[in-house]
Amino acid sequence: MKKRSIGIMILLIIITLGFYSIYWLISFQSELKKKTGEGFGGLGHFLMIIVTFGIYYIVWQYKAGKRLAKLGASDNSILYLLLSLLSLGWLNPFLMQSQANQL
Repeated sequence: MKKRSIGIMILLIIITLGFYSIYWLISFQSELKKKTGEGFGGLGHFLMIIVTFGIYYIVWQYKAGKRLAKLGASDNSILYLLLSLLSLGWLNPFLMQSQANQL
C-alpha cells in the first residue's frame, strides 16, 4: 500500500475543495483490490457509491477494515461502521490510511 502523509491528505482535501478525497478513495480501493483481490476496482467502487446514493460507502468502509485486517493491520471494521453511522465517517479515510502506512 502506498504511504501517504495524513497532514498532506488534509491539506490537499482543503485546497482541492474535497476532490482529493475522491482521488484517494479510488486509489485506495485500487490498491486494496490489487493486494486482496476482493471488491470492485477503484472506478467501479466509486460508481457503486454514486448509484447507491452513498449507502455502499458505509458498507465499503466496514469491508475495507476487514481487508486491511487480512493484510496484517488491526481489525477496525466495527469502528469504521460506527463512525459512519454516527455521521463521523469523514474520519475513516485518515484512520484507514494510517493503518495502511503501518503495513
